[in-house]
This record gives sequence, structure tokens and C-alpha cells, in this order.
Amino acid sequence: MHKKISKALENPSFYQLFKMGINKILNFFRQHITYQAVLILSLISFSTSYYGFISLVSDGMLLTKILFFAVVAVIQLALVYSISQLYIREFFTRHILRASLLLVTYLLSLFISVLFSFNFYYKIFSASEFSQRNVTLQLERIKNRLEDAQSSFDSVYISLKRLSDYSMERSIEESTHGGTCDETKIPTPGPRSALRKAESELFKSHLSALDELRKKVKSEIAVIKKMLANFDPKRDDVEKLENEVNARIAKINRVFRGGEITLLPKVLAKHNGSARMKMESLGRIISCPDSQISLKINTINENLNALKLLKKVSFFDANDQQQLIERTINVLLAILPFTDTHVVPIDKVKSPTDVTQSDIKAIGLGFLVDFFIFFFTILAKEPYRARFFTDDSISYYLRYDIRRILKPFVFESHFSYHLIVPNQLKNHKIDEIITRFKIDKMITLIGNNVHYDELLFLHKSKLKNFKESTFTVYKLDKQKYNTLLAYLDELRNNE
Repeated sequence: MHKKISKALENPSFYQLFKMGINKILNFFRQHITYQAVLILSLISFSTSYYGFISLVSDGMLLTKILFFAVVAVIQLALVYSISQLYIREFFTRHILRASLLLVTYLLSLFISVLFSFNFYYKIFSASEFSQRNVTLQLERIKNRLEDAQSSFDSVYISLKRLSDYSMERSIEESTHGGTCDETKIPTPGPRSALRKAESELFKSHLSALDELRKKVKSEIAVIKKMLANFDPKRDDVEKLENEVNARIAKINRVFRGGEITLLPKVLAKHNGSARMKMESLGRIISCPDSQISLKINTINENLNALKLLKKVSFFDANDQQQLIERTINVLLAILPFTDTHVVPIDKVKSPTDVTQSDIKAIGLGFLVDFFIFFFTILAKEPYRARFFTDDSISYYLRYDIRRILKPFVFESHFSYHLIVPNQLKNHKIDEIITRFKIDKMITLIGNNVHYDELLFLHKSKLKNFKESTFTVYKLDKQKYNTLLAYLDELRNNE
């Protein structure tokens, strides 16, 4: 066997030379780079993840820091250990459950590590500029909403003033010439004249009340605009600005929901359209149609309906750890394959939920570190059989056709094999293989001098030629035995 291999190597082919070169490069990395790289990258991943974890709490207690340190350390160990123990071929054997658990452990620890590492990288590379863009974007929106609110309020005031002025004109005309409600009526101090005068005074009083509200709203809007104009996201306190702006918005909304705004439509409804056909004045019911008043009241109602409550602002604060975590989760969810997310430059951001190129850069760094941990761990990992056997062991086993020699004496059970050897059988090959199995810790003695009658029926049927013998019974590690046979077959097939 060894002579055959040696001869094959005396005149190696190009493929063999190439394979030998690759193996030498891999061995160099394994011996001089991979373990150090995994250690350094793991420390980086641990540090950034720990930063993300510890940023969730603000109590500053030593016990909390120690607890989080232990949690992150376990996660990092789980990540490295799971990938170092995971072998693809186990998914196609009876060890699929073990492989699946290792894969789930790796993916879960990877997700947690990247999630909290992103918090670190995001704050360095993206959070400040996104915060600036987020605040600027919302400032523009609130300015537009404030201008719309000011415009609507001014329109209500102008329309009500026109209604009041028109009503005053009609009141003077009624008292001077008459006929504003009925062309046949001459000017008299009667119910029509009293109605016109009362309407004029009523509209004027509401105009005065609305003017006070308009000035108050205008003042609040001016203050907000000044605050927004003077704010610098890089220098000033985002949370403080948010609270101050929202407090002013709340005051404006109270005006919009106030008594005068809600009362005015009810008052005007009694003087609008068909309601003017039956109006009470000086104890009498009279008719006083006026299409101009109805038109102006309808205009006022439209402007009142345009007075929408202002929404509170919510600025992104790069110094708020909770917001950083929420942003992290949003970005992670946004980049999943099944989501319809478009990555945009920072200057194209239109919504606080938009994913930017800086977001991808930050999350990419978290993935990149853990990917290199994966890469170097795989590179440093010995072949599957190296989990159980040294090169010397493999060389020793190559001397025998283990499958053929042990086949009559190996019996399969659920989780292991049983190796049942007759004591009277004199076979030095079996003895040497068993000795090597003991060195590699593949077998465990579970019975000595076991009689034939004590064996199971299945065992008896294969060992019926040894009825007069006693037996030594071993438990043979199924995974190691299958791995050994598969690797020996592979070596022989490559000869």
C-alpha cells in the first residue's frame, strides 16, 4: 500500500503538483495566520457587540456590565464553536440533527452579533449624517405644515372679515334704503333692520375673537420657524429641540380645537342658505335670503376644514442608544431579500425609514468581520476525519481492509455499533485493529467472556459457527467508525 503511494509520487502529475501546492498554502495559513486572525477578529466582534449591548442600559452599574460581558462572551464563543464543529457532510448522515442545531446556533449568534455590532459601526459611519438629514427633512415638512396652517387661518380671517364688512354694508343699506330682504319694504326700524344690525355685530364679534387667535397662532409659528432656522443638528441638542417644537405644536393644535373654531361653524350655519328663509328677529319669523352671505359662509367653512391638526415631530438622535437600536433593526429588516427596499444616497432621503448607502456600509462592516471569522475558521478547520484520527492512525488503518475483516463481528444498534469478537478466534489482524481502536478511543468494553446463549438472536444468527466460544463485547462509536471507513474508501479511490 505504502509502496504504491510512494511510486505514484515519484512522477507526480500536474494535478498532483497543484494539489500539493494548494495544501502547502493551506497548511501555511493554518499554522501561521488563521488562528491569530480568528482570535483578533473575534475580539473585534466581541468589542463592537459588547458596545451595542451595553448601550442599551444607562444605569452604569458594574454588575450590569459584568453580566453583559458574560452574555456577549457566550454569544461569541457560540459563534466560533458552532462553525468550527459544523461539517456539511453531517447533513447527509444520521447526524443531521446535530448539524442542524450547530447551524441554528451559528445563525442566531451571527444575527445577534451583527445586530449589536451594527450599532457601533452605524454610530461611527452613518448615524450623524442620517440624524442631520432626518432632522432637516422633518424641519422642511414642519415648515410646510406651519405655512399651510398659517395660510388656512389667514383665509378664515379674511373670509370672515369680508362677511362682517358685507353684513355691515347691508345693515347700513337696510336702515337707509330698506329692501335688503324684501324689495317692497321701505326703511323702518322693524325686524329686518334689527336682523341686519344683529348679524353685523355678531360677525364682527367673531371676527375680533378670531383675530386674537390668528395673532396667537402667528406668534407661535414665528417662534417655531426661528427655532428651526437656528438649529444645527451637529451642535445642538436634538431631543431638546424636539420637545420644544412639539410643545409649540401642541399649543397651535389647542387653538385649532378651541371653542371659537368649533363654535363658529355652528353659528354661521344658522345664517346660511335655506336657514335664512325662516329667521327670528324681534319676536317674529321673517325671510331674508342673501346668496352673497351664503357664498361667504361656505368659503369660511372650506377654510375651517382645511385647518388640520399639526403632527408632532420625532427627530432621529444619533446620541440616543434606544433610537440607534431601533434604527439598526429597521435597517436589518429592510435589507432582507423579500422586502421591497431601495438603497438611496443620503441626500435623496425622503423618509426616516429610508435605507442609505451609509447604512449598508455600516451593516456590511459587521457582517464582514463575522464573515472573516467564518472564513478563517473554515480555513483552519482540519478535514472531517481529523476530528477523530491523526495522520499516523490513518496510515496504520490503511494497512488493513477493516470493513471486510470486521464485517462478521460488527452489529448495528440505534446509536452505536457492537463489536462482538469470539475469544477462541485467533486473528492477529483483528487484535491489532482493536488495539488501535482503543488508542483512538473508538471502543468501550461492555462484556467479557459472554456465552453464546447470552447473545441476542440477531447476534447468534451471524455467530452460529462460534457456539462453543465465549465472546468479548465492545461498544463501537458509530460516528467515528463510519468516518474512518468513508475516509479510507476516499483515499483508496484516489490512488
